[in-house]
Amino acid sequence: MADSAVSFVLGRLGEFVVKEAGVLKEVGNDVMLLRDKLEWLHTFVQEADQKRRQRGNVYMDVWVQQTRHVALEVEDVLDEFMLRVDLHQGLPTWKKWFKFLTACATQISVRHELYGRIAMIRARLDQIALHRDAYITEHSSSSATRAATPSISTIGGWDDEPEVIGFDEERLFLERLLLEGDKRRSIVLITGESGIGKSTLALMVFDSPVVRRQFKARAAWNLPPCVTEADALYAIYRRLCPSAKAPATVEEIHGALTEHLKERSYLIVLNGTVKLFNWSSVLDALPDNGLGSRVVIINSLEDNEAAPIGLSVHVLIVHHLEEKYSNLLFRHNALGSGDQQHRGESFGSKDLSESEYEKQMEEACKDIFEITNGLPLAIVLLGRLLRRKDFPDHWGVVLKHLKSMKRSNRLEAILALSFDDLPQPLKSCFLYFTMIPQNMNYYVRRLVQLWAAEGFLKPKKGETMEDVGHNYLEELISRGMVRIVGKKQLTSDDQRVSIHQRLNVMARFETQEGSILDIYDNTDVPSSTAVRHLFIEKLSAAAYSHMEDASFPKLRSVSCAFSEYWEKKYGRSAVAGGINTSDRLYHNRSLRHFGRSKLLRVMVFRGLQVKRLPHVIGSLIHLRYLRIESSCLVELPSTIANLINLQTLDIKGTRVEKVARAFWVIPTLRHVCAENLHLPKSVGVLKNIQTLEGMVCAHPWHNNISPLHNMINLRHLQISKLTLDHWGALADAFKQLESLLSLHLAGDGIPFALFTKFTLRRLQNLKLSGRIVMSAQETEERCTLPNLMRLALWFSRVNQGFINKIGKLPCLVELVLSDESYDGEKLVFSRESGFGNLTDLALYNLPLLSEWKIGLESLPKVKRINVAKCTNMRLKLEGEQVLENLREFSVIDMPDSWGVEEGGALNEKIVRFNLNNKD
Repeated sequence: MADSAVSFVLGRLGEFVVKEAGVLKEVGNDVMLLRDKLEWLHTFVQEADQKRRQRGNVYMDVWVQQTRHVALEVEDVLDEFMLRVDLHQGLPTWKKWFKFLTACATQISVRHELYGRIAMIRARLDQIALHRDAYITEHSSSSATRAATPSISTIGGWDDEPEVIGFDEERLFLERLLLEGDKRRSIVLITGESGIGKSTLALMVFDSPVVRRQFKARAAWNLPPCVTEADALYAIYRRLCPSAKAPATVEEIHGALTEHLKERSYLIVLNGTVKLFNWSSVLDALPDNGLGSRVVIINSLEDNEAAPIGLSVHVLIVHHLEEKYSNLLFRHNALGSGDQQHRGESFGSKDLSESEYEKQMEEACKDIFEITNGLPLAIVLLGRLLRRKDFPDHWGVVLKHLKSMKRSNRLEAILALSFDDLPQPLKSCFLYFTMIPQNMNYYVRRLVQLWAAEGFLKPKKGETMEDVGHNYLEELISRGMVRIVGKKQLTSDDQRVSIHQRLNVMARFETQEGSILDIYDNTDVPSSTAVRHLFIEKLSAAAYSHMEDASFPKLRSVSCAFSEYWEKKYGRSAVAGGINTSDRLYHNRSLRHFGRSKLLRVMVFRGLQVKRLPHVIGSLIHLRYLRIESSCLVELPSTIANLINLQTLDIKGTRVEKVARAFWVIPTLRHVCAENLHLPKSVGVLKNIQTLEGMVCAHPWHNNISPLHNMINLRHLQISKLTLDHWGALADAFKQLESLLSLHLAGDGIPFALFTKFTLRRLQNLKLSGRIVMSAQETEERCTLPNLMRLALWFSRVNQGFINKIGKLPCLVELVLSDESYDGEKLVFSRESGFGNLTDLALYNLPLLSEWKIGLESLPKVKRINVAKCTNMRLKLEGEQVLENLREFSVIDMPDSWGVEEGGALNEKIVRFNLNNKD
């Protein structure tokens, strides 16, 4: 952790010198000398930090800790200096004139103070260096440091298809437990060592066609660390009935679940362990309906509290992989899908004959099995690590080091090597996952925005900070340290990622070891005045009251999940007895006490129960990221316009409709996300802004002029209530918005001409809600969206001609037609229609549609089809060779008699779901 802290501060020093050169003057030389000294120390700290993770000596630990503290002190000096500068910039005009008159005296005072503090820091560094020379005599590189050689990898692999290897016996046994045997509801407990592959196995079976056909209701959920039984029941119900009205009490949840499941065979998978969790209470709400229903619980062998008490449980223990499967899994991760290709590109310049190469590879595989003992997590991480090393020389260094470790310490050693091998900027990004609750998924876009706000991302030539962040995330995924949830496109608006629990534990240890992050739950009270990053899960009333009296002068980021957040996201804890009436109001004391933390960069509050934010928020000049998730919030203070460094304002889920006009001239703005926020008639020159979501057109746009004309680098736009007064200006703005990747328009009379002018050439995601208007002349024009990948339509009332036009889009892979988006009785997909690359197709609630015809050689790559609430529709196929690559055909809320005419084998792929609470 020390090398990350020093590296981060070195970057800040460089920026500081460039940005404040006019004020620094003579002090600039001292700052540069300080940076040079830190750079030299950083080279030693990197090695020392690696030795610490490999259980180094106590002298080294003390030296590393002292160096880290000095680096943090340097950051404090820089931030406090910048605070004074930024406060001056944020003053009203008349005060700026007054300050101008006293500027010379002020600058002399500031330089003198800065000079004094830098001199003290340099003296302290000199003293630390003397101590190092006196007490630490070991300077040679250890096997650990030789094994970890950080570098930005040019090797791909982040989008490799995950390979499930070696679970054949466990998979068959689990399928038998689920599909055969007693018709009474039964509990299946999947257990094993952490990292053994329990979740992978369970989800593989959960999504298998045979299981999907067997169970009429299915739900899978990761248990967050701070949930109650009521939370779990509510989450299960919302996954089973996403469109149904949410129950308001625990009794209603019980009743709704019983009613929905009483005549359905169901499968519920719950993954994770929560201390003192009452499994019996959860299982009591899931009826034993005599239809062969199953509940699967996934936990680790160490979790003694996880198993339901007093119930009949079938236990499946997942064991380590056998050697042959270990070798296959390792080769897949170390060599990629093509051994020869990776061998030629990445194994260095040493030429090996085929026989010699295979001989040495077999020896390496034997070492891998000895080191990992067949633990899949260890195999994946080690394989991805060695993928970046020259074979066989560098492989030998790593394997020799690991074989020298005690068997019980080898997994921790692999985790440490994977972390040490990360390039310096990626270490900070990875450790930031500790600010996310364990066992939860996180949205990619929000994560990258947080990295940028914390200063981890630096723009490069031709790449924005967000581009760099996505590259870093791809690298972490390719190393096996972060995993994608669901889809494979990181650019997708709703893409999420997560990390394994063992990696999360390691990251938390690293941050807490360096006194960088304090983590609390609802029973703890944060008290340390030195804390820099504060993360609190399910904050209680008592803990919040203590926080109001506390002071956090060093605080850089705070993330709090109040009880309402868990209630809203996972359940009704308040009505379950977790929160009383007085607790519901305690947040009305607001966040005034955080006004004392002047160095804050990031504020995240989920479930904050307050109608308006305090004016003191505007004094947090360093603030770059502000996210408030609260259904109560209706007003932001006018002082929010003082946040001259703000990059991201995220108020999704709130009722805020307006912000101060001056907010829209903050030049650093990059992302504004809301629910229904009025877009003003005019804004400042927002050349950095990339995201506008949840915007509402409250004013007409005249003379082809709109606020969007001042946002030339916009990438994501979601805007509603568009009318005839807006389309002309929007079309003109599109000429400048060449970077637009995602577009969501809602309004009446959407002109088809918007998409025929070659102005949206980079657009990848398009969602349209409202009637699409196509003139007689435009029926002959083609749709010019060459990079469009995903298209979703609602209430669009398009015809077959429109379908044929979008079928010619070369990159289209996903198409959704929903809620009266198609206006004909017959829908035809033929070879002439196109859709040659389409993989996902969904038809939802198309009441007018009576016939859907799929012709021969059409939809050749479609893998997944979803059909819902198209009760009048019949599907006709031309020939048995249609939809040959189809894997999933989900039929939702359709009559049991619905099927494919002459579908044959296709009918066997149909999986039926009924998400309505009423049959």
